[in-house]
Amino acid sequence: MKVTGYAWAGVGTDDFERTLRFFTDVLGLRVQLEGDNVAHLAVGPRQLLEIFGGDHPGRALNATPTIAFEVDDFDSARQELVAAGVELVGDVGQWNGHEWQYFRSPDGHLFEIKKMPAEPSRAQSSSSS
Repeated sequence: MKVTGYAWAGVGTDDFERTLRFFTDVLGLRVQLEGDNVAHLAVGPRQLLEIFGGDHPGRALNATPTIAFEVDDFDSARQELVAAGVELVGDVGQWNGHEWQYFRSPDGHLFEIKKMPAEPSRAQSSSSS
């Protein structure tokens, strides 16, 4: 098996509207589909975050795992979270070219923003083989 990226995550919430606003207004995710207590948000190519609220059966089924959202500018994204009053959890983590910051959604679920290390170019990787 080879995992190639994040494809889908489900998030159950007690306050659907507040959680939807958080992911759209604060994190800037785009709504692809919205129905009665359910919304599909585009995260990246072939990546989806689905929010379940109210009496939707998906709400109870989706205990939230920690999900890391890769961001293009880590420092700026972190500043935007702070400016929006989002609770940051712990310090910025760093390891082997990765950087991450845990934060809490309005329901108290734990998520991360993450900077991934640059991928080596094909010329570099073939010359070092």
